[in-house]
Amino acid sequence: MTDTTMDQVHKKTVVASAGSLLSALDAIRNFRALLLLGLTFLVAGAVGALFVMIGAKAGSGLLSSFGVLLAWLVLFYGSSAVGIMLMRQVQGYEKMSLMDAVLLSLFTSHRLLAVVLLEGLIFIAALIVLAIVFFICKIPGIGPFLYTFVFPLSAILMGVLTFALVWIMLPLAGPAVWAGHSVFQVIARLTALARQKLVLVVMLEFVLAMITGFAAFIIFSIVTIGASISSGLSAGILGSEVSGGFGSLMGGFGALAYGGGSGYLTAAMLGGGLLFAVAMVIPGLIFTMGTCIIFIDTTQGLDVSATEAQLGDKMEAMRKKAEEARERARTLAASAAPAPAPVSVPAAAPTVSAADHKLCPACNEVVQPDDVFCGNCAHKL
Repeated sequence: MTDTTMDQVHKKTVVASAGSLLSALDAIRNFRALLLLGLTFLVAGAVGALFVMIGAKAGSGLLSSFGVLLAWLVLFYGSSAVGIMLMRQVQGYEKMSLMDAVLLSLFTSHRLLAVVLLEGLIFIAALIVLAIVFFICKIPGIGPFLYTFVFPLSAILMGVLTFALVWIMLPLAGPAVWAGHSVFQVIARLTALARQKLVLVVMLEFVLAMITGFAAFIIFSIVTIGASISSGLSAGILGSEVSGGFGSLMGGFGALAYGGGSGYLTAAMLGGGLLFAVAMVIPGLIFTMGTCIIFIDTTQGLDVSATEAQLGDKMEAMRKKAEEARERARTLAASAAPAPAPVSVPAAAPTVSAADHKLCPACNEVVQPDDVFCGNCAHKL
């Protein structure tokens, strides 16, 4: 295949991938995902607000912090369940029920946390290595010479690493996990994308951002215009307090806070809040489904065998080094331990036979060899 043919194929691939992003608008028709995402935001907000209120009344900041953490967990696992449903739609699988999606999210979404943690560790390790290199550049004499080459090289490497983390690793980590890959497979595929298709992925994400922004503009325009017409028409029938569009309704929060406002104003604010919540959820669905489409399109035909082999070798080397470090630690601990004190055994008393003693010739009592007189009868020996 000539270079011209390869360029044409590449251009067709880019155009086809960009065109397939328009199908992200189909996320609006996935009622289950829309309902689940709305319930996720509703439950997360309710849980967080409840614990914060209880913590404020009890004067416990720990309880409020626990509520915020619990709300974040609800938001994380619920959003992951929505991502799983949208990924299955992109892959052409049968739609999942809400309960199945939530259960699958509870059992697999921890992989996403592990991937994000590993990505953070990679970035921190790169900063540590760079700091060590800069310390080497402090050597008198050759330091400035080394810094001449280290500075531009480090700028390029850190720029590429940061760019890859922001545009590939973080946005596509979720779709990779939702597609059913393990942590190792996710890292391998994202690394291969960063090496082989970085520019393509960034271009597609720009296109997705424009599609999502345009869809959000249309949705909010429809909601705002419709709300203004409905509130103006209802004002002539229900009263002037529901007139003026959403500006007056938002101002009604102050009245409700002090106990004012009628039932119609309360109903209008609740309904308007629900309407705008739905309007905010839809662009999130479109963007999430778009990232799933980008991941599926860009990983088709992607050669990840070499990347998986390299990562496997590095992990094996790290495992061996860790095992060697443990062996050295055990050896040092054994050598540093005090030697056991020798057990002192009391010396046995010398056995003296009867032949070794002298007997007194007068009374036949035992006398010592150096005795002059017998201790029993005072006979002179």
